[in-house]
Amino acid sequence: MSSASAPQAPTAQHFVEVISIARSYMQSACLYAVAKLKVADHLGGGPQPVSELARAAKANEDALYRTMRALASIGVFQETAPRTFAHALRSDVPGSARDAVLFMVDAMHLKIYGDLTHSVETGQPVFKKVTGMEPFEFFTKDEEENRLFNAAMTSIATGIVRPVIEAYDFGESGTIADVGGGHGALISAILAKHRGLQGILFDLPPIAEGGRKMLEARGVASRCQIVGGDFFKGVPAADRYVMKSVIHDWNDERSVTILKNCASALRDPAGKICLLEMPIGPLNEPGMAKWIDMEMLAVAGGRERTEAEYEALFAKAGLRLGRVVRTASPIAVIEAVRA
Repeated sequence: MSSASAPQAPTAQHFVEVISIARSYMQSACLYAVAKLKVADHLGGGPQPVSELARAAKANEDALYRTMRALASIGVFQETAPRTFAHALRSDVPGSARDAVLFMVDAMHLKIYGDLTHSVETGQPVFKKVTGMEPFEFFTKDEEENRLFNAAMTSIATGIVRPVIEAYDFGESGTIADVGGGHGALISAILAKHRGLQGILFDLPPIAEGGRKMLEARGVASRCQIVGGDFFKGVPAADRYVMKSVIHDWNDERSVTILKNCASALRDPAGKICLLEMPIGPLNEPGMAKWIDMEMLAVAGGRERTEAEYEALFAKAGLRLGRVVRTASPIAVIEAVRA
């Protein structure tokens, strides 16, 4: 008789948890639908009956109710009374997640994750297989996807700016360059708080130029240069650098190139290169970083990293890890200094 123990059947709770994970795409689809229809925009004045929301959004009342009821069960909305809802995803509120939701659950993303097995088998992004192009080539050539991408990046940047600004002191003198700064959400917030700083918004020319409106709106345009360029070829000289969700887009070799370019252009010998990234947490610990890492695997070809992996990456670029400053968001400020 075999000494091996018989396999144990999963508990009912574990079975339900696994099924919940398997159907989580339904949550994404529901979230996308209400964001697309701007349902939450009609909740600014307080709770509204679903009949009014359906009329305003030009949606089927029964279908909208069932969708919002499901989302209320996971905290997106609150059903304050039968068929009456409050909160979430307004497009007219700074820091709203709406644009990020529309990007993360659009048709392109659903196609990519439908073929994720390709990435798991090969270790290569599935993005090019699905679209025929590299990500940044695709986003510059497809006008609607480019709009969605830039709106999502601004949404994400705006959402994480406040906890970063509250947790980290960027100083009151010198020049800080936001490398890969997109449309300027981060650098404008830094300059608005640290009024002694000068800034540089650096990205590919058409992207960087798109930040002018935000810099002007935040009243910091007079203290911020807009510089177009390619961070693989070089970056403008500055006393310190900040990069939000840039290094995670790239493999180690290309990341080291970016870091070396920043290090060589750093004017202040004591200057810092600050990465705003999501460090991977301990084994088995839940965290957004482990899921954004899947986005990097499937789309960009980059990765999220542990603190130890950042330390090793910095060493390859002639830098060393200074400190890691945690914030109230999943984003941490990871300092690199000259070795």
